[in-house]
Amino acid sequence: MQEKRRNLDEGKKEKIVFQSQMLHYGLYTPNPRKDIWLNIPWHWHDEFEFGYITRGSIRYRTNRHEFTLGKGDGIFINSGVLHDLQALEPASEVRLSTQFFDKSFLAGYSGSIYDIKYIEPVKERRALDAVPMYQSRAEDVGLLDKLCRCEEMGLKREPFFELRIRSLFSELWETVYLWAIESKENEKGGDRSEDERIKKMLAIIRERYSEKITAKDLAQAVHISERECYRSFQNTLGITPGNMIISIRLQKAQELLWYTDKSILDIAVETGFGTSSYFCKMFKAYHHITPKGYRKMKV
Repeated sequence: MQEKRRNLDEGKKEKIVFQSQMLHYGLYTPNPRKDIWLNIPWHWHDEFEFGYITRGSIRYRTNRHEFTLGKGDGIFINSGVLHDLQALEPASEVRLSTQFFDKSFLAGYSGSIYDIKYIEPVKERRALDAVPMYQSRAEDVGLLDKLCRCEEMGLKREPFFELRIRSLFSELWETVYLWAIESKENEKGGDRSEDERIKKMLAIIRERYSEKITAKDLAQAVHISERECYRSFQNTLGITPGNMIISIRLQKAQELLWYTDKSILDIAVETGFGTSSYFCKMFKAYHHITPKGYRKMKV
């Protein structure tokens, strides 16, 4: 039961494509023979996310926290939270299982008692952006076990698996809800309007990554100064607008290298790098491997 994660809606946020539109739950388990990734740059989605590391280690970042997770560890990412992922070992040595669902999976419909009482309080708690779960921590073992059981049921798809997965996630949600209630809003933890502004600028980059785009263009699009644009990116994501543009271009290039037979030059042009030499230089600088070397990994 595998879902594609990299689709974007008209707002250019990540849009999870569920296998069944009647069951808004998705399990993404990369096939080691077909799928390999180096990193996933800053993005967000409306769905709630639970990740589980099955091999290697991964660094997760939100605009407020940073966590390093190893084999057997997991993480909860709240709805709408900006986050990125980076493999800390060679990509072939890292495996991540991710489970997504929207609020209808647990609440039934917007405005139901389950939604109002248990889902929205979590979704609206900005202080609860992400929570790591470590296999070495006794209080997390039961949560991680539930995630593993849900993954197993999602892969086997035996009779009643939908009911059983929903039941386990309802149990998990009790803990998530308590996290939300116990968390306290940090008045210095960031401005919601700045988060939304960053999301708009990221949307523009994802839409126009193949074009010549500058920090000035991004600033004008959201009606701020170029200096404020740099400040906003640096304070929120710890990265410059230029490096963010390169990161998103490299993500697209990575997909084209892996899933198409396009030439290195064609990919360089399509992703806005212009020349193959500049593209190869940046790809190796960011990923410590050449585009050709990366492409050979799928053979």
